Amino acid sequence: MNISHVIAAITLALLSTVSTVCAAQPGLKMNAQAQALFDQAQVLSSQGKMQEALARYSDAAKADPSSSVPLSNIAELFRQASEQAQGERQAKLRQQAESLVSQILQKFPDEPLAHEVQRKLRDNRPPPLHQASAAAQAEMDLGETAFAQNKLDVALAHYERAAAIDPAYSMAWVYAGDCYYAQKKYAEAETRYRKGVEIEPLNSQGWRYLSDALAFQGKRGAAEDALFEGIAAQPSQVPNWIKLAQLRDAAGYPVTPLKLVRKSWGSLNPDDTAVVHLDEEYATKEKGRPADGAFWLMLATQQVLDLRAQKEGKADPATLAAEVARWRLGLKVVDEVTANGEPGLATPALKTMQMLNKDDELETALLLLDYREAWRPELEAWKRDHPGGIRKFVDKYGVRP
Repeated sequence: MNISHVIAAITLALLSTVSTVCAAQPGLKMNAQAQALFDQAQVLSSQGKMQEALARYSDAAKADPSSSVPLSNIAELFRQASEQAQGERQAKLRQQAESLVSQILQKFPDEPLAHEVQRKLRDNRPPPLHQASAAAQAEMDLGETAFAQNKLDVALAHYERAAAIDPAYSMAWVYAGDCYYAQKKYAEAETRYRKGVEIEPLNSQGWRYLSDALAFQGKRGAAEDALFEGIAAQPSQVPNWIKLAQLRDAAGYPVTPLKLVRKSWGSLNPDDTAVVHLDEEYATKEKGRPADGAFWLMLATQQVLDLRAQKEGKADPATLAAEVARWRLGLKVVDEVTANGEPGLATPALKTMQMLNKDDELETALLLLDYREAWRPELEAWKRDHPGGIRKFVDKYGVRP
């Protein structure tokens, strides 16, 4: 998938206002000077000229400091560059991307592109979607350049040729839909988006864009249905949850972000010695959060034990079942700490997860609110066993990632 088109499509959606949803956030629009520089950056990015694109995105950010869109694009370029680098340079680029995304989300908590960059930094394993053939990809690349230059008829022709060359490639139809969406031809866009998700129901972005096209036509119920399909396709794509929350909020049924942030992890050195990483905030009782610190310490410690068990061929620490077991142990320790007279959990997200555990919903909560692509087999099994389960969970608890 070409990142320039994804950025352009997301940006296009951000710069629109859906009457059935809340108005676009401040920060998602740009003044005329910044927009012109941003458009130049998009063209350069589509041509693979990343250094030049970075310079233009930077110029756009300076031209309109109130807009988050150029900054999110810069963060994505840093992330992309980190995947192609090694050693200290890789670590530095990744840190730059993480730091920039963190700053953006502190000011604009629902900035979709920043959330996508954050997701890829955390878990860049893609869902099992069809990869385009070489011939189809060549057409897509030509379409990308035309789309970035706002030559929508030319781009559409290339995307349609790509779809004809490789009928299993759903993104060709999604990109074709974007050409109509950009012209506010929402019914025509809907038809193309729907074709894409019919070909590949796991195309989470396709469902999101379909929802946008439906919402602009006043089809609120269908738009919400599409978002639930997008969440089912890949729960970690936060923009789907954000749009669902906007629809629900407008209808008077708020969906609140969990804001779960990991504070610990465990690892093994090459010599097999254990390393437990714990945020300084939770490292001592003096911070007034002994229950929180005990939870995170147990979670990381058990992760180390699971990694050792994996080396011995006894366990797979990457499964959902392993993560659920770690969480249950951590929450059991919390119960023991509080039974000894210490205060209970202080972090709202952990308190919510504790409540969900008591409701026997811990597995569902982790699967939907903290999803990793390594859990794909367990997600598909859960969906088969719990038809309509995601909607039921949201209706009951009103919480999202």
